Amino acid sequence: MDENDAIRLLQTLLEEEGAEWTEQGGYLRFRSRRGAMLWETACRAVDGALLFYGRFPFRAADPDRARRVCEELNRRLTRGALYLADDGSPVYRCRAELDDAYGATERIAAALRYEAQVIAYAWGRLAAP
Repeated sequence: MDENDAIRLLQTLLEEEGAEWTEQGGYLRFRSRRGAMLWETACRAVDGALLFYGRFPFRAADPDRARRVCEELNRRLTRGALYLADDGSPVYRCRAELDDAYGATERIAAALRYEAQVIAYAWGRLAAP
C-alpha cells in the first residue's frame, strides 16, 4: 500500500468518526479524547505503515522521574514506546503495518484504540510531580 492510500484510509476513518484533521508539515494531525483527557496525534505514512505520535498536552514536572515511568511502562507495552520530547512533553509512538490492503482499516483502528489505552493509562503517572 502506498503512502497516499494509507493516509486516505486514515482520513476516511477519521471522517467516519466525525474527527477533524489537518495536514501540516507532512503529518496528518487530529485530536483524540478519552474522558477529560485530550491530546493531539500526528501521523505520517512510511514504508507500508502509518506512524502515530500521540503527544500529551503537558510537560513532565520532573523529567528524570518521567523517563523512569516511560521505561517502566515500555517494558509492559506490546507495541510502540513512550518517550519524552525535547520540550519535556511525553509522547507515545506506535506503528500500524499496512502490508495487507484488506486488513488495513482494521489495523489503523486497532492502533488508534491501543494509542488511546496507553495514553489513558500513562496520563496520571506522567502528569504527577
